[in-house]
Amino acid sequence: MTTESATTTNYGKHGGRIFAAIWGGQLLSLAGSSAASFALALAVYSATNSALALASITVTAALGTIYLAPVAGAVSDRYPRRQVLLLANLAAAGVAGLLAVVAGWGSSSPARMAVIVGLVFVSGILNALLWVTMAATVRLLRPEADLTRVNGVTALVESLPTLTGPLLGAAVYTLSSPATVFLADGATFLVQAAILSAVRWRDEPTVGRRTLRPFAGAEAGLALILRDPALRYLQLSFAGINFCNGLGVAVAAAFVLSASTPAQASWNLALYNTGGAIGLVLGALAVVTIGSRCDRRRLICAAILAAALSGRLGLASATIPLLWLLCALLRNTAVQLMNAPLTAIWQERIPQQAQASVFGARRLLGQGPYPIAVLLGGLLTDHVFTTGAGLGTGAEIVLLLTAAAEIALAIGLWVTPALRRLAVTPRADAVSADGDRARSAT
Repeated sequence: MTTESATTTNYGKHGGRIFAAIWGGQLLSLAGSSAASFALALAVYSATNSALALASITVTAALGTIYLAPVAGAVSDRYPRRQVLLLANLAAAGVAGLLAVVAGWGSSSPARMAVIVGLVFVSGILNALLWVTMAATVRLLRPEADLTRVNGVTALVESLPTLTGPLLGAAVYTLSSPATVFLADGATFLVQAAILSAVRWRDEPTVGRRTLRPFAGAEAGLALILRDPALRYLQLSFAGINFCNGLGVAVAAAFVLSASTPAQASWNLALYNTGGAIGLVLGALAVVTIGSRCDRRRLICAAILAAALSGRLGLASATIPLLWLLCALLRNTAVQLMNAPLTAIWQERIPQQAQASVFGARRLLGQGPYPIAVLLGGLLTDHVFTTGAGLGTGAEIVLLLTAAAEIALAIGLWVTPALRRLAVTPRADAVSADGDRARSAT
């Protein structure tokens, strides 16, 4: 599978300026959304004092963001990318405004929670639509030879709010009110909409003017991945890596908490999470610096190994908080070094007219098992691998098993021909027959 003609892109200084404008607006929008998510968690828990209420918000967001991503991608492929982004940002601003109104109700009634859950679900769908469309827009604006480095830039844009968002959310929440945070979030979406209104690029409907069939388009996106042996192997391998990541997420937090004294537990967990956020930023900066000069196959496989050795095996062996922070930092740095070249491969190999559908399908296939893996990791830690026989705690055993699985997946990607073939940059002027089939299917 190869790329479409380079004539479908908007290269040159204008493409670069447009890319900088819309991703600059995205940085502002993501910072607002990160602050709003933090404020929403505080507001819900303050009103309900219920962990179940918080879990319901998280699960509801995942339903829209992960499980409806293929449908969102099919919708995005049906209309011009710029139009989809503009309308989705306006809709997201409206949802943020409604959350500000609901936050002002000041009660913990079931009706209020039902409205919040409904708005979070809609927000999750809009987030999925924005994500797949922004990802599909990258290849319209930047040349293929630059895609790995450019994906480092987009990863940096997506990572910085993980550092700044909670701090902003906490500050505004404390000094003003939750409603103010949501209004500010809505304002950032409006700023992005204004930017999209001001810029122009070559942007046409990608699947013609036929009747919209989002579920058929989602099915076509899934089929495009699954019928190509190399893409199928690549996607299933990373579904396994995401599953391993899910197994280790809650377990890593439990390990840090259980290995800390009660007085230091919360501080140590905050330190560990901060290390992870810093790692995401450093990893993105590393991709921007070296991404285009590295062999992508070597970079991806080495990053998977580094993430397993540092963030899982290393963490299980570490005994002091500073090492825990370092383990989280190194793992997330490696994750960014893995994700950017991987995304570049998909952007090159998938025809432009089907990219949003395929990116939505990728999210479903890759992240769909993630919530199950998170629950399974907790179950294995608490009820299966109990302390004894000199094997360490349940959390340590699960971390070691997760590291072993990730190492095995990295070796599999290295020795099989799928990644070797896909990591080679295809000819820019080749038009895939699969692209023609994708156009007719969607």
